[in-house]
Amino acid sequence: MEPEVVVESNLDWPESLEEVEVECAGSSYINWELYRSEKVDFLHWSKFHDGIEKDTDVTEVADATSTKKKERNLLKYSSAKLSKLTYYQLLGDAPMHSTSEDIKRAYHKACLKYHPDKTGRGEEDEVFLKVKAAFETLSDIKKRKAYDSTMDFDERIPPAPPAGGVEFAEFKSTYAAVFERNLRFHVKYDPERQQKGAQENGSNNASGSKNGGKKKNKRKSQPQNSTKDAQSPDGGYDTMAPPNFGEDDSPLEQVHKFYDFWTHFESWRDFTLKATELTEHNVDAADSREEKRWMAKEIDRKARALKREEMARINLLVERSMAADPRLRRERQREKQEREDRERQRKLEAETKEREERERQEREKKQRQEEEAKAKEMKTQQKLSKEKEKKQLRKTKQLFRKLVMASFSSGDGASDNGAGASAVWEGSLEAMNDDVELLCSKLTFVEISSLNNSLQQSGNGDLASLDSIKQVKLVADETRQGVQQNTLKAIQEREALRAEADRKKEEAKKEKKAEAKSWSTEELSALAKGVKKYPPGGANRWDTIALFVNNLCHGSRTKEECIEKYNQLASQSSPPGENKPNTSNVPASNGTQIDSDSSDSWTAEQDQQLQAGLAKFPATMEKK
Repeated sequence: MEPEVVVESNLDWPESLEEVEVECAGSSYINWELYRSEKVDFLHWSKFHDGIEKDTDVTEVADATSTKKKERNLLKYSSAKLSKLTYYQLLGDAPMHSTSEDIKRAYHKACLKYHPDKTGRGEEDEVFLKVKAAFETLSDIKKRKAYDSTMDFDERIPPAPPAGGVEFAEFKSTYAAVFERNLRFHVKYDPERQQKGAQENGSNNASGSKNGGKKKNKRKSQPQNSTKDAQSPDGGYDTMAPPNFGEDDSPLEQVHKFYDFWTHFESWRDFTLKATELTEHNVDAADSREEKRWMAKEIDRKARALKREEMARINLLVERSMAADPRLRRERQREKQEREDRERQRKLEAETKEREERERQEREKKQRQEEEAKAKEMKTQQKLSKEKEKKQLRKTKQLFRKLVMASFSSGDGASDNGAGASAVWEGSLEAMNDDVELLCSKLTFVEISSLNNSLQQSGNGDLASLDSIKQVKLVADETRQGVQQNTLKAIQEREALRAEADRKKEEAKKEKKAEAKSWSTEELSALAKGVKKYPPGGANRWDTIALFVNNLCHGSRTKEECIEKYNQLASQSSPPGENKPNTSNVPASNGTQIDSDSSDSWTAEQDQQLQAGLAKFPATMEKK
């Protein structure tokens, strides 16, 4: 039985493999190149070769034989490989920033090598056509700008930074190379600008040689990019001098200058060629002028859109770099802390101001309430005072009417000459009432009170004297005529003098009473003797004691004063908690002792006898 073959996996090879260019390297490649270029023979590295051993260092021979640069032979390249070469590679690997003169020399050298007259491959030779197209594009400055803008370029930018940030070393290794790479398209390195500068330098050199080198020396004293050219249109910072990326300890001014440069980055990149490829419009193949104009507009519109995308890419790079830059992160953290401190201070000031305003409003409210309460209370007091004054005025008027009516109705009043009070008004009750009501309506409370006092003090009871009645009549006449009320003033002055005399008399009484209240040493001694002489239980005991004191001291003490003084002295000498006053050893006001007989106090036997008597003879018994 034959063994069974099991297929573990199938290798799916693509139908067509992509052809790539690999740069050869290594010691074996160097040895082969040396042999192919006939620099060494076949047995050079073998042990049979004379003069060089087998273990000789390869790099020594390589360094000695690698002085001549290998030239590219386009005739050996296939069509696919030719299509992958750049225009600069087609012109003999010319540098990308070569001048127009360099491009011309490279093209001339290539024609000597690939022209149909040299190769014999005819006018339609693909290699020569490629070289010719490269020269036509690179010799025209606008086409060259468009071509350089579409060459292979790494447009990638780093991703968004992490939330926690990165160290400066990692940040610089990530972003410095990206900014360096994109600096290629800055206007300072614009091929058109460089070509104009080269032409100006060439013309200056030529004119300087004619004029003895004077202008040449003057040109050397001025840099190619002068200060005027380096300034922005608005007179701002120098956009033509790319600032340095800086280090971790670089000043913030330098960091901001770097990002300001890239924020206002001016790119010379031209997307006309790429827009032509994307729109698939061939202006040279247009059938009419209108179609050609339309194609040009579409290409220009697409080129502007691609330019906007390019600037958006640069702006995104700047934004991500600024977000990840540890220097700016520290500055933002500091500014955030300062803002928080300012906000905290502002809130504190606002709270303090609000609290002060609230306290002020509360004080004003409290003060307003107090003022309103005081005003209300004052208004109430005024109202009560007015009501009281009205009431007093009403009573005073009623008393005045009563006194005058009583004197008028009594016939002769309280007079000694036999003339009646009614004669003052000739017996007319109506005239008397008119005068009384006139005085009640015209005079004040004080004036009517003065008349009442005059009527009461001059007469007997409710009957006033005839003179006071006449004075009332005179006051009524003066009031009715509107003349100076001399009679009323005289009455008021007399009442004032009487009131002053009464006040002084009352003060004298008070002084005398105050003097009478103080006990002398003799009176205290007499009181002690009276208390001892007249023990408790006797009828009218304190009346007898007061009489005894007055007889000895020639005073006017009442029994109430004697009792009050005795209780005062007893409270000072008796121990606390004892209800019954003890008169033994009562101190006098002069420091002497008031002695009392011990027989004045009740014994236990006497107390029992008193209780038995009260029980035997109750209060309900008849007095007899």
